[in-house]
Amino acid sequence: MSESRFLRVHCRDCGNEQILFERATTQINCEVCGSVLARPAGGKAKLTGATVAEILE
Repeated sequence: MSESRFLRVHCRDCGNEQILFERATTQINCEVCGSVLARPAGGKAKLTGATVAEILE
């Protein structure tokens, strides 16, 4: 089983950068514009409105 990591992501709508947990169990919204960045998917969260900028080890 692989270990979980944090991701630095960019919001597709406003460009805000924030860090989220790879296996988030709740919906993650952008802190600036409020758009949905990721949704829980029974394991790794599915990025819906964000792109990964960096994987933090």
